[in-house]
Amino acid sequence: MTSFEMEGLITYDEDGSVRLLPGYQFDPDGEVLVDFYLKRRAFSQPLPVQIIPEYDVFQSEPWRLPGDGKNFNERKCFFYNTMGRDLESLDMRFAGSGRWRIVEKGNDISIPRNNYLIGKRNTLIFWEVQGAFSRRTKCVMHEFRLALVANPSKMSNWAVYRIYMNKEEETVKNARGSNGKSSNIGEYATSDEVIDFNEESGKRGASLSM
Repeated sequence: MTSFEMEGLITYDEDGSVRLLPGYQFDPDGEVLVDFYLKRRAFSQPLPVQIIPEYDVFQSEPWRLPGDGKNFNERKCFFYNTMGRDLESLDMRFAGSGRWRIVEKGNDISIPRNNYLIGKRNTLIFWEVQGAFSRRTKCVMHEFRLALVANPSKMSNWAVYRIYMNKEEETVKNARGSNGKSSNIGEYATSDEVIDFNEESGKRGASLSM
């Protein structure tokens, strides 16, 4: 039992999900997620507490995720995941009755003090299937993986995921990067756009065959 558990700061539900005392929040930034949590999990190094569970995040819709996934309207939830197939090159991933679609790919995660590249981040938006069409939701996923320089042997295909609901009040903040340039994340997460993915895929295939 860790000191966190002994002091009652951390408890566990029946499904193994972590609960923090009211007033405490687990919200590490990308650098900490990759350099501390993901690196240690990928290389089987000990962690002070098992606060991030392992789960295949592509098994279900985001609102059906275990543990904190049930309350992801109020907080961010985090999961480790590894799969036998390579998902890094797939811009669209099926999950439950919907699909996650990449809107930003391969953003660098570096250590600020020496600008050392340690990881890559993909940003995905969840689309809920409604009949023959899909509706864009406000569910956002950040997929973090180790960079090749941090994992040169490619022996680990672990990733860590941060999943949350993009709130209305966060739209303006998320629509601009730190350099002031416009980003499409807020637009993807707040629009009610509906598209037919089957038609879109057909057009893409036709253009490739020409």
